[in-house]
Amino acid sequence: MLILDKIIAIWQSITFGTKFVLISSTLCCILDIFTNDSLFNIFVDTPSKTIYEFELWRLFIPQFFHGDMYNITISLLGFLFCAIEVEKSYGTIPFFCDIFFKNLIIQIIYVLLCFSLSYLTKEVLETQSFGFWNITFIYMMNKALTDQDEYQKFLCFPFSLPSKYYPPAFFLIMNIIEFPRLDLIASTMFAFIEYQLFDGFMMKLSKGFVTKIEYSFPFKYFQSRQDFITCDQVNHSFVLEEAKQSQFQLEIGSITTTESRVQDQQQI
Repeated sequence: MLILDKIIAIWQSITFGTKFVLISSTLCCILDIFTNDSLFNIFVDTPSKTIYEFELWRLFIPQFFHGDMYNITISLLGFLFCAIEVEKSYGTIPFFCDIFFKNLIIQIIYVLLCFSLSYLTKEVLETQSFGFWNITFIYMMNKALTDQDEYQKFLCFPFSLPSKYYPPAFFLIMNIIEFPRLDLIASTMFAFIEYQLFDGFMMKLSKGFVTKIEYSFPFKYFQSRQDFITCDQVNHSFVLEEAKQSQFQLEIGSITTTESRVQDQQQI
C-alpha cells in the first residue's frame, strides 16, 4: 500500500496538460503495438514522404508516437521533468497551445533542414522525427539560457547537473538511442529564436483570451480540477503584457490630450 500511495501522490502532483500528454502518448503506443507499427509509419515525420508524397499530416502529431516502450519511457521521462514547471508557470491553456504550435514549427524547420542537407546526402530524407524529445529539448535550452549555473536533477538519475550542461547531455543520449536526431538541431534553432524574441516562451496569450477558452468546450469540464492551472493561478506573461498595454494606452491618451491643448493654444 505504501508503494501505491506514493504512485498516487506522484500522479496527483502532475499537472493536467502533462497528464494529457502521458495518457495520449501511452494510448498511441498501445494502439501502435496492436497495429504492428502501422500508425507509427503513418504519422511520424519522414521528410521524403512529407515533401515528395505530400503527406502533410505528418507535421502535426508525430510527437505522440514513439515506436517502442524504450523510446516512450525515455521521451516522456524527460518531458515530465520539464513540462510540469512550464505548465505551472504559464497555465494549462498556454501550455496546450505551446506543445502543438512548437511541434508544428519544429517539424517545418526539420523538413526544410533535411531538404537542404539532401543535396549532400539523400539519406537525411529518410530520417524520422517523433516523440516529445523536441519540445523537451527546447524547454531544456530555455532553462539553460536563462539560468546557466542553476543545478537541476538529470531526469530520474540520482545526480544533478548545471542547466548549461543539461542540453548537451540530453542531445548525446538521444543520438545514442537514435542516430541522427536532426530534429534536435531544428529544436536548437527554434529555442534560440524563441529565447531572443519572446523571452523563452512564445505562447504569451492575453488573460481574456485564456479565460474564454477555459470556459469553452471541452476545457470547461476540467478547469475546476486542482491539477488544471488557470490564468488566475499564474502570475506570469499575460499579466505583465496587459500591464504594459494599459501603460501604453495611458501614454497614448496623455499624448493626445497634450496635442489637443497645443492645438487650442495655437487657435487662441
